[in-house]
Amino acid sequence: MGAQPGRPAGAVPPLIFPVVGSVSYSDDFGDARGQGRHDGNDLLAAKRSPAVAAEAGTVTLWTTSARAGCMLYLRGASGTTYLYVHLNNDLGEANDNRGGCVAGVAYAKGLVDGARVAAGQQIGYVGDSGDADGAAAHLHFEVHPGDGAAVSPYRFLRAARRLLFAARPGSTFTLALRGTVATSLAGHLSLKVDSLRSWPGGVRVAKVERTVELQVPAATIVTDPLGALLATARLRSLEPGQSATAWTAPAPATLQARLGLPLTLATERVVLAG
Repeated sequence: MGAQPGRPAGAVPPLIFPVVGSVSYSDDFGDARGQGRHDGNDLLAAKRSPAVAAEAGTVTLWTTSARAGCMLYLRGASGTTYLYVHLNNDLGEANDNRGGCVAGVAYAKGLVDGARVAAGQQIGYVGDSGDADGAAAHLHFEVHPGDGAAVSPYRFLRAARRLLFAARPGSTFTLALRGTVATSLAGHLSLKVDSLRSWPGGVRVAKVERTVELQVPAATIVTDPLGALLATARLRSLEPGQSATAWTAPAPATLQARLGLPLTLATERVVLAG
């Protein structure tokens, strides 16, 4: 792949942040490690958080490195290569190491070696394989402009756009957003989202920790946890902190929707607790 038109060869383009959900990280590039210099940034996230393509490109799956464990290369359309290291290899919540470096465990369901992927498309799951076995789940992420030497990803990560959920661009999706009410007005619900699940695929993001502003159409169904219907007008009198789960209406997975921009998602059903 050549560099994108108008972009110098080897230049790193604006990125999609490579992990969906709450992440903590620092600029640990260049730190001394037992095996030598640290050539990336470690992105600490909940186990099995979706790892997504930082830009459009082609993936190469790599399964034979004892240090890296389950990993992949993303060769971006810009000419930059990205490494995704220590992907998940556990079948359960425990550190069982029984899953292997296969699609549906380490790599996204259906992902094959040599696949072309869109920016923001899920390509893997965060884990602790390789020499990170038993440590806190994280993605070791490297950036190699022009397929050359590694550079610190930190400034690119700081500027990257953060997805609310992962989906193939243009596909039809729906979400279940679980959290607490921030504000509720006519036609509008602001929800502090703790966790979410997205379809198709039922991919769960266990730790979201961000507020999402939702459209609430008049046709939205409102129920209690047992399914009893409530008046839609109840949404206008919710107290901040009240628990709620919002199911979104099926919609195309535009970039704006995947980013969770204000009022780009519309509710189809809201379940109120308490």
